[in-house]
Amino acid sequence: MLPRRGWFLFAILGSSIILQHRGSVERARTLQAGSSRDTESHFHEWETVPTGSLRIAQRVWLLTLRATFRLSTPISVVRCFNPWKYNDVGSFQPLHIILLNPRLFHRNMPVLRHPFLQDGIDARGYQIAATQACIRCSTLLVMPTGFGKTAVQWNCIADALDSGIEKIIITAPTVGLVEQQRRMILERIKIDPEVVRTYTGSDRPAKRGEIWDQASIVIATPQVIRNDVDSGLIHLETVGLLIIDEAHHAKGNHATAQVAERYKSQAAAPWLVAATASPGSTQKSIEQLRDRLDVKRIYVAKREDDLLKPYAVDMNIATIRVMLDETTLALLEPLEADQFQETDALKRQGFLAPTEHLTAGLIEEAAQRASIAISRRDPRGYDAARRISDIRRMHMLLDLLKTQGLRSARSYLQRADEQLRDGERSTSRFLKKQVVHNFRQAVQTLQECHPKAGIVRQLVEEHLQKNPNERILIFSEYRDTVEHLVEDLNQIPGAIVDRFIGQSKRGKKEGMTQKQQLKQLERFRNGEMNVLVATSVGEEGLDVPSASMVLFYEPVPSAIRAIQRRGRTAREQSGSVHVLVANDTRDVYVLHASRNREKRMHNVLARMRLEIPVGSYEVRKEGNLLEFEIVDDDSTRPALEFLKEERLRLKSIEKETKVDASEKNAETSSNDSPKTPALHTRSRSQKSLFDFGEDAVDPWSPILDGRDINRQ
Repeated sequence: MLPRRGWFLFAILGSSIILQHRGSVERARTLQAGSSRDTESHFHEWETVPTGSLRIAQRVWLLTLRATFRLSTPISVVRCFNPWKYNDVGSFQPLHIILLNPRLFHRNMPVLRHPFLQDGIDARGYQIAATQACIRCSTLLVMPTGFGKTAVQWNCIADALDSGIEKIIITAPTVGLVEQQRRMILERIKIDPEVVRTYTGSDRPAKRGEIWDQASIVIATPQVIRNDVDSGLIHLETVGLLIIDEAHHAKGNHATAQVAERYKSQAAAPWLVAATASPGSTQKSIEQLRDRLDVKRIYVAKREDDLLKPYAVDMNIATIRVMLDETTLALLEPLEADQFQETDALKRQGFLAPTEHLTAGLIEEAAQRASIAISRRDPRGYDAARRISDIRRMHMLLDLLKTQGLRSARSYLQRADEQLRDGERSTSRFLKKQVVHNFRQAVQTLQECHPKAGIVRQLVEEHLQKNPNERILIFSEYRDTVEHLVEDLNQIPGAIVDRFIGQSKRGKKEGMTQKQQLKQLERFRNGEMNVLVATSVGEEGLDVPSASMVLFYEPVPSAIRAIQRRGRTAREQSGSVHVLVANDTRDVYVLHASRNREKRMHNVLARMRLEIPVGSYEVRKEGNLLEFEIVDDDSTRPALEFLKEERLRLKSIEKETKVDASEKNAETSSNDSPKTPALHTRSRSQKSLFDFGEDAVDPWSPILDGRDINRQ
């Protein structure tokens, strides 16, 4: 092993070679997230991968740093700024700082400056372009999760304050998101903290009136705003900007849609910015969202855009197919036979449509037909209603046993017992069925045998052994499964596991209060625990620290929920996603339904965006961004000039990369049948994290395919 002096000699050799090649290295934008976020130290390499002596010199530098400073962190290669283009020849200190902690080094990283923005905010071209669109007129902003929709909201707030707007409202669907928004605004906006106030149902009405009068920025849940407007406690005439976070909720009679409706009718000069990563999966649902918000402009930012590509963190998506064990199959057989008899009787009577796969939707349709028969005093309707009640419970029991495991199925029957004691007659009939009684007797002493539980434990254990300082996020549809996973995973050495669930009560089990939810997120954020097991309440919007691995205990059928779940990882660094799918179960159908719905959503968005005539929306302000400036290497320039340069620079880099890729293809023998090389060569640690498609074999884009549809 060389002494430290020997490593410095290697450093001198490496630096001399690098200086000879400095002209060939292109400036590259950082792949990391915003500069304010704390991240672990990483080692970096520049964008253009050199060959020969320069490659050796780079490796020498990396090894020198690791040996000299006695660092145990493994080397991770990602894109970063090229320090040589912006620093004097021979000055190696900037290189050291970038390599050891790129998030703390701003001198070579362009930052955004505005009279109402705090210093040190990264200047990202795609966020500036989105800000320009949102400032011009009321806009529905669709941007991939993890790319900083909130940063665009900050820019709009800064512009509103600079324009003299007296009051701004930000709505978020949960109290956790409300508190998070306030914390981030105070970190990013130059404003007196006393005039940035939260406004939720936990405040008494009398106090809410006082908060409203004193605040310039009100961050609220939509239900409270709607109720107080309707009661006359507050008025929206002076509100100059309404920001709707997680805007996909604004449909039908949801409070979010009603707040937008009341704002549009009362405000003197309404300006609305609605942000979401997932507006819907069909043209009808997206049109309903747009109509309820009363916005004409849809701005879509896609992962594949030139402006976004340098910031896209890769995601490894793995769909893990699970074969049910023999014990589970043996337990399922008599239950499925009973369900077949019941459904066959309903089909023969005409209440249930002929189908190979029974779904909750088909059961609901059968219940409606039985209700109609009862209303006509048809005696067959009463018998059908009883059968449908049992089928609904049996269907749920089978799904739990197939997709969740033995313990979740057992917990379901225990809750049915509680309902029986409360006098639920239909539950009594179901529990007295001989096949259900036999099942309960058989599983009383059985241990969990579903393979999903063992796979989750294995994945978590292996990941924490390799990456003890990283976080893991696990999603399940069911609270029972959450409780069981927390119990199992806490037995893993080094794993600190806890739950994150909703507020509502399930049977005799209480949910989590708002304060408990916020405290739990803070613990996860601060590293007090490294594995968080969550239900759907953890899917949306919350600034969960970037988890390096996300596990779906089961796929989800909703395109919106799939995007929200996937967005909990790969925000700052690459990560992996594992989706557990039990073969020959509901999981398989849900997996394909979710993927198809998301693809359809992307296609619909692209088509709708193109169908909106230019000039069909009212322009409130020219998007010249006069007050926004870019500070880069002690020089200052207008934001629009920076945006134009970024578009040209990134477009040229993309064009050159495509040429290089095509040349490589031409040189490869056709007999080898090679795969088309990726446009951006990445190291192993940086490959394919969650574009959040659900199938690694058939990857799919999280936000829109195709060309840039925003610049026309």
